[in-house]
Amino acid sequence: MKKRFSTVLLFLITACLLCGFKFTPVCEGCKEIEVTNDNGLYIFRVPNAGNYDIKPFVSEKLVYNKDVFNQTKAKLVINAGYFDTKNEQTTSYVVIDNNLALDPTLNENLINNESLKPHLKEILNRTEFRVLNCNGFVKYDICAHNAKVPYKCEIKHSIQAGPLVYPDLRLRKEYFLVTKKHDVLRDSIQALQRRPRTVIGIKNNDIYLIIATLQHPLSLIEIQNLCSDLKLDKAMNFDGGGSTSLNFAGNDYFPKMHIISEKNDSARKVKSFLVIE
Repeated sequence: MKKRFSTVLLFLITACLLCGFKFTPVCEGCKEIEVTNDNGLYIFRVPNAGNYDIKPFVSEKLVYNKDVFNQTKAKLVINAGYFDTKNEQTTSYVVIDNNLALDPTLNENLINNESLKPHLKEILNRTEFRVLNCNGFVKYDICAHNAKVPYKCEIKHSIQAGPLVYPDLRLRKEYFLVTKKHDVLRDSIQALQRRPRTVIGIKNNDIYLIIATLQHPLSLIEIQNLCSDLKLDKAMNFDGGGSTSLNFAGNDYFPKMHIISEKNDSARKVKSFLVIE
């Protein structure tokens, strides 16, 4: 059903002006993961100084985030890429240890979908989070899948989802949103609505993880506003809605956490994860 885009956009822009989210790190140079919770809006800062090992994890079958957390004994695990719930195949690229771990072009449901075929170029080039090895130094980046790798760097790990949220919100360019005049014809991730969200950002090579729960749902326009408040360098959307889930082992300053998008004690089973050890 078509929706009045102008009305929705005006509401969201107005809501954005009322957000004013703030996050102040406990200290510069800290090595421990820091957490804030604003009524169900969680922000995790993973400082580069902590020398954490950040890499994707994929499962042949769909599994819960908490199961990967228990299996890997990691410090933190978060849901990441998109997948097809019908055949349990990926719709996002994933690279682990320089090797292609998940390839969406092998997903027949995606490639043979007649309505998506004209837009596969945009879909397959959606935004990804990269862990780069640059002459022995670890650097993080958020960019389009086909973006060139910086000089003297290589992609060690990457995980795709999208869209890019900050500094630009690429809903149309990554084929998440289609509008005609004032009507919304396609909003595949309910980007214009307030929903649970999983977002990853980078700032000065620190990682920021944003979890918006059912208690504090946000649109991607509001997420973009939040990223601006945080003064992030870049940010992108991971799979959200019922997939939103995070497990944190805790540390000396913050308790162990199990965060999900649903009201009961389990979120949706998913395909790919970002693991921080």
